[in-house]
Amino acid sequence: MEESIIKKIGISTVHTGFNYGSALQAYASKVILQELGYQGINISLKGSLIKGRDVRIKKIAVIAIRLLRQPHNIKKRVSVYSDNLSKSYSEQTKVLFNNFRLNKINPYCCTWNQLKRIAKSDDFKAFLCGSDQVWNSEALYVDPQYYLRFAPKVKRIAFSPSFGRDKVADYNKSIIKKYIMDIPNLSVREESGVSIIKELTNKDATHLIDPTLMLDGTKWDQYLELQEDMSDAENYILAYFLNEPSDYAKECIKKLAQEKKVKVIALPYQREVRDWFDFAPDAGPVEFVKYVKNASYVCTDSFHGTAFAVNYKVPFYTFDRQYGSAGKQSSRVVSLLKLVSLENHFNPSIELLDAPIDFSKSKGVLEIERNKAVEYLINALQ
Repeated sequence: MEESIIKKIGISTVHTGFNYGSALQAYASKVILQELGYQGINISLKGSLIKGRDVRIKKIAVIAIRLLRQPHNIKKRVSVYSDNLSKSYSEQTKVLFNNFRLNKINPYCCTWNQLKRIAKSDDFKAFLCGSDQVWNSEALYVDPQYYLRFAPKVKRIAFSPSFGRDKVADYNKSIIKKYIMDIPNLSVREESGVSIIKELTNKDATHLIDPTLMLDGTKWDQYLELQEDMSDAENYILAYFLNEPSDYAKECIKKLAQEKKVKVIALPYQREVRDWFDFAPDAGPVEFVKYVKNASYVCTDSFHGTAFAVNYKVPFYTFDRQYGSAGKQSSRVVSLLKLVSLENHFNPSIELLDAPIDFSKSKGVLEIERNKAVEYLINALQ
């Protein structure tokens, strides 16, 4: 009985909202722990004002206070939040996300005080924070949940979290430094994150790949129960853009579609202007992985769109995201592409669209990085 109790590991990460990458990395962390013989449990704090998202009163209050102290930031932040909330997802897509969250992520919902109690108990051996942008360096609410402030220091493990940017905003340096100093096991998802931690705290951090890359395509097929036989499927380009594609990205997509004589499928949300794609199907996290796996090409502005294309060795082109008022976040994608020697597929020249893609280096690199991540976790959990 005692053996089963000490094998629980809490996972503190983003898994709400309608974002494929967030949902899949949360599930991947759970699977990775399972393969090591632990029971990974995703944590979800109660009290969200909006179903399917993490919008708590405390977060709103802190953000409001910080905005009042930074009036120059108000217009920018309101624009970012309203843009995120205004994206229209089909009702069936929302159902598919909710089903994945309930059946695959299966979060443990609790209050902050309940979380502090279980963290101190012998029920949980340790807690992971990460991956995704849980350490968003420009956030107006630096969430203590994602720095494991509820848990005893000895149980805190940073598992490939991302700052999202290559520097920390001045207004967050003090609190982020304090929180990171109190985490004994440090890893981050980008090389820039290693530099940030060194600069802030003079501590060394391990550079790890994203959890979605720690599972190869064969394992994703197994865990998501994806069918192998797609011989009758129609060829298509998957256009996965979290924001409206740039004019150049649309030009490249149209050129590729015309030359290869294929349709264009657009994810993840409904769009008013449809002159650059053919279909916008309903899709949850499982369907997203299927669409990537079986695509002829993937065009994206997303880190996880890029990651899954690399994982399944699908020809891809990643474009700089049209962030609008938000800060640029391209360091995440650039770091990954440099690691696998495919950086020329970021903002590619239009001539590159006809060139074959060599995934031979990426395969070997990812195998090394997967072993490195497992070794890091084993050592941290010991």
